[in-house]
Amino acid sequence: MTDATTVSPQKMEFQTEAKQLLHLMIHALYSHKEVFLRELISNASDALDKLRFESITNSSIKTSDSELAIHIKLDKTAKTITISDNGIGMNRQEVIENIGTIARSGSKAFLEKMTGDQKADSNLIGQFGVGFYSVFMVASSVKLVTKRAGTDDPAVVWESNGESDFTISETEKSSHGTEITIYLKEAEQNYVEDWEVRSLIKKYSDFIAFPIYLPNDKGKEEIVNQTKPLLRRAPSEIKPEQYEEFYQQALGGFGKPLATLHNRAEGVMEYSSMLFIPEKAPFDLFSYERKHGVKLYVKRVFIMDNCKELLPEYLRFVRGVIDSEDLPLNVSREILQKNVIIDKIRKAVVSKILGKLKEMSENEPEKFKPFWNEFGPVFKEGLHTDFENKDKLLEIIRFQSSMGASKDETVTLKTYVSRMRQDQKDIYYITGENRDIVEKSPHLEIFRAKSIEVLYLVDPIDEFIVHDIYNFEGKQLKSITQGDLDLGELDKEEQSAKKKAESVFKKLSERIKNILSDSVSEVRVTTRLKDSPACLVADSNGMGAHMEKLMKAMGQEVPVSKRILEINPEHPILQNMNALYSKEPKAPELEDWVKLLYEQALIAEGQMVPDPLAYSKRVNNLLQKVSQQ
Repeated sequence: MTDATTVSPQKMEFQTEAKQLLHLMIHALYSHKEVFLRELISNASDALDKLRFESITNSSIKTSDSELAIHIKLDKTAKTITISDNGIGMNRQEVIENIGTIARSGSKAFLEKMTGDQKADSNLIGQFGVGFYSVFMVASSVKLVTKRAGTDDPAVVWESNGESDFTISETEKSSHGTEITIYLKEAEQNYVEDWEVRSLIKKYSDFIAFPIYLPNDKGKEEIVNQTKPLLRRAPSEIKPEQYEEFYQQALGGFGKPLATLHNRAEGVMEYSSMLFIPEKAPFDLFSYERKHGVKLYVKRVFIMDNCKELLPEYLRFVRGVIDSEDLPLNVSREILQKNVIIDKIRKAVVSKILGKLKEMSENEPEKFKPFWNEFGPVFKEGLHTDFENKDKLLEIIRFQSSMGASKDETVTLKTYVSRMRQDQKDIYYITGENRDIVEKSPHLEIFRAKSIEVLYLVDPIDEFIVHDIYNFEGKQLKSITQGDLDLGELDKEEQSAKKKAESVFKKLSERIKNILSDSVSEVRVTTRLKDSPACLVADSNGMGAHMEKLMKAMGQEVPVSKRILEINPEHPILQNMNALYSKEPKAPELEDWVKLLYEQALIAEGQMVPDPLAYSKRVNNLLQKVSQQ
């Protein structure tokens, strides 16, 4: 309990974004107001966790002898709810920073993500870390009294009606912790009913690690939530809905987890782990500021959130809890980076996750497909960073393919190899921005004609990891847009025809190269084209067009490189050009035709023509000539 306020209040304005957020809480998110209690209990639990951790690492912090707990009191006469904890508490500056302003990017993202769908938007409250403000959905005013543990700072009183400002002052408080008194709006006074609060605690906060006390009908306090941590129970004792509640309440997950891994390791190394693979990717999955979702405990004591040392970056979407019996309680991030126990736990946990994903991919394709659609591009990063598990990763990783009817029909390298033609030497792939673009590529024409499967590498990460794979089961990965196409035994019948065409088109090829000398390094006859007149390829050691585009998008300097123009000797356009050149080598229209041929090849692979106005003029001239015939 607190004593009377001793210093007159100072009025302060809410930050602009805080005002916006408060307005939304009060006026827009009215269909799921009950989440306010979940958020305040979660905040209290965090404060207790922080106290327990800081009391171990900081000798100046002495906890009170009383049990670490959350207490809720209901006053039907005053129409108030009071939620108190004996956690870490806050000083004046922390109160202003944590409540008076919105400094975190997540809160700004919350404002941007508002959809107008009340149910969806109410779920965003916890996801974006703006839970305290949800209290104003039910409160006409709020009073917060808090005292920071381990300091001589006076206790602080914060009061607001959730409009434009708040007051802050000092008071006396005998012990550390925070007490929040909610003065309910007239229309929200059902939340002062005992049965209502109990049901909300059971619904949202049953797996909070600390006891939540509420007076019974005789006025005696009793624990409302479960006190035995779910992590410590045998999986056989736990129902699926309990896992789901823990995932949502304790870990901030949304919806149902796609898969749950609950494990207890004993023997040389002892730890418990409860890990969840989400159904949906978080909004900031690709953000550099993205925090990992695994909490670290040591002997049931909370140590830290977002323990990135426990899982590699490519598994950053996994949420969960790991409790070690072997780590020291005063473990720090610096120690974690070099700790043998952490390394062993990490290896074991990664192995479990990869095993689960492999099992899911083989036995539960209806589950694996949405997982891959959500997290595939991130998961593939493992090939670039986790060489130890390369073989395991390749058993799971999928790619789109020319044999798939849609982007959902993906294939592993093992499956690709199993259905290769006997005389096929390499694994073929094409890279590009998306499936639509690569499917229209002229480079695919010969492969379609010969029914040879081509992998579609359309995730940005694919350009980088393909070099990490390089070889699979003795088969080399080969880009169909780089180097000369050699299908070996597949095209022996075409070799003599190609040699003849090279002779027939030799002089035209030289003329084309002369006209395009600033743009191409070579012009050559090809057998890879069936319907298109020409295409561009990179040298076998050069950088492909898609990689160039990615590097430029990342702000990297890309050296100017000339491409190879391949021409189709069977196409009427090339045959007509060759006939014209044979009759009139210096025909004025030939130069325009050659440039159009090159520009069309650029467009076919999704590139921009270097001079759109000149290109347009050439097209118009050609149309005019054709229309006059």
